[in-house]
Amino acid sequence: MAATATEIANLAIAHLGGRALTSLTGDASQQSASLRKWYNPDGGTPIYTALDEALRAHAWNFATMRKRQTITYASLSGGSAVTNSGGLIQITHTSHGLATGDRCYIKEVEGVTVANGQWYVTRVDANNFTLDDSVFAGTYTASTGEFVAIPAFDWDFQHIPPSDCLRVISLNAGGGQMENAGADFQFEKGLILTDEETINLKYIQRITDVTDYPADFVTAFSFLLASYIAQDTQGATGRATEMRQFYEKAVAPPVKARDSNEGKARRIPPFNDSQIVAARMGGYWTGGLTE
Repeated sequence: MAATATEIANLAIAHLGGRALTSLTGDASQQSASLRKWYNPDGGTPIYTALDEALRAHAWNFATMRKRQTITYASLSGGSAVTNSGGLIQITHTSHGLATGDRCYIKEVEGVTVANGQWYVTRVDANNFTLDDSVFAGTYTASTGEFVAIPAFDWDFQHIPPSDCLRVISLNAGGGQMENAGADFQFEKGLILTDEETINLKYIQRITDVTDYPADFVTAFSFLLASYIAQDTQGATGRATEMRQFYEKAVAPPVKARDSNEGKARRIPPFNDSQIVAARMGGYWTGGLTE
């Protein structure tokens, strides 16, 4: 296992027959400059371009993270948070962040209960918006209700992934514990779109501490990094293509295979509320869990 980022960099340089560095930041050579362009964890603004590609390429056990998260709502406050605006329901919330045509979900409003539900909105200003096609009715109960922006269509909620998330592996409905009983989702523009308000998220985490890297990952990553460096330092010699092909066809596959074999999938018990299972058993669907 490499102890430092510089040691990983020197492995990549060695694949190209270059001179070893004493540090990533204190060397003025062309190869050092290239390294800092693609992989510079110690820079003022860390760069992980090559590392991110290597991590995203496989569901590495050492980089797999699990997190349970739920939607965060904005609370309505005061006696005039829900008002009548020319017959439409108007919502007041400081810096609501919505634009005309956006969609939001409102819940737990008391008194003007018709405000609860999913709505397209029209922005009045930075602190107010109206609910399209709504009809105001009732007397608002002060400081009740909350809202959240939701996808424009198809999905009910949008989750912000963790800041260190490189790739979503799976998502479980309602925070469920069974990994294989996952929920449908779509990853778009940095958001996880799903119908679930609470999720158990399994994802690839950007691991920047090189002491966490297994030895065979270090080897695979060094060849990928070498392909990046060769683009800058060896021009049209074909070394960049050679390094990448060696990484993709000879090094990475067995490393990924060994990593995938480190574990055994949990067996999910059958449910007898499945008509398919009941039919196979030659019985009738009765509902409930199998003992």
